[in-house]
Amino acid sequence: MMGKLVTFMLMMIVSNIAIAEYFNTQRLQKIIGLFVTEKSQIQEVNSFSNAFAFSPASPREITQYLDENKGRMLPVMRISQLLINEQTGMYHHDVTSIIEAIAKAKHKDTEILFLMDEPFWWVRRACEEKGKAEACLDVANRYVETLSTFRIAGQLLRKHLPGSGIMHIEAWAELVLQKKTYPEENVIMLDDAEYLGFDCYGEIDYCGSEEYGYHSQFEYGTWVWDAMLAMESQQAIGRKLFVIPGTFLADGHFADIDALINQIGFYGWILNQSDKIGGFGAFLWGDMVENNKPFTGGRNILQVTNFLKLIARYYGIEKPALR
Repeated sequence: MMGKLVTFMLMMIVSNIAIAEYFNTQRLQKIIGLFVTEKSQIQEVNSFSNAFAFSPASPREITQYLDENKGRMLPVMRISQLLINEQTGMYHHDVTSIIEAIAKAKHKDTEILFLMDEPFWWVRRACEEKGKAEACLDVANRYVETLSTFRIAGQLLRKHLPGSGIMHIEAWAELVLQKKTYPEENVIMLDDAEYLGFDCYGEIDYCGSEEYGYHSQFEYGTWVWDAMLAMESQQAIGRKLFVIPGTFLADGHFADIDALINQIGFYGWILNQSDKIGGFGAFLWGDMVENNKPFTGGRNILQVTNFLKLIARYYGIEKPALR
């Protein structure tokens, strides 16, 4: 009886929010954005981007970052880390604190993209590395629970923040493992996301690892592209591919600056090959440390900074610097 009641309640939630409009992907310009690691960096990238991405550690940081968006660029907000249940390794769809934090910001534009960053990979890791039973069940069921959770979360966000949307960037390793298990099937991507992509930072023709193997980045992109077109043919919401070039130096990724510049240039070229490729998200602008590994961001690599400005100018994005 309780199971039927829960199912009924979820159906009521979805039915009440189903009218929420999707993010408008038919834009005058391609989205060109950089991933910043401090809110002060938003002003630095304003003159050569029309978007910025950030990863808030708390709802309070959401407000702080949005307050710094004086150039009114499109915010791309990584929120999947705020929706994870560490006890189960699964996600929840309670976005109340996120919506409240946005409402407190000085700049109340609701055209926001919410980034779900490698969600299937995180569920898989919770299963394989931590033995989380619910996560293992979801992997075995091809992420049916995770898909449902993010479907509800996305519709709730669109209802409360009209004009907002979802971006799903998946880990290359997750795509490889899906293809290994189901070689004839499309890879699984969030079916209610307007922008879809993957990340792999390394050589264009040989990106990956010893553990999971190496493939060309074009192959990874083709897997996501095929899944995107299949979903769009079933329900058209204006889905587009979003490319994620690496713009940093760190051990185990780019061998040298030439390899880094090659990847940036490759994706700068790819961006112009189809109107179904909607944006270019450079990772990353500021420095950071992850798993005790230092990353030097593009702001501290002159060749990268200059190349990003050149790409932005090519796509018609050039503005006076904010003061």
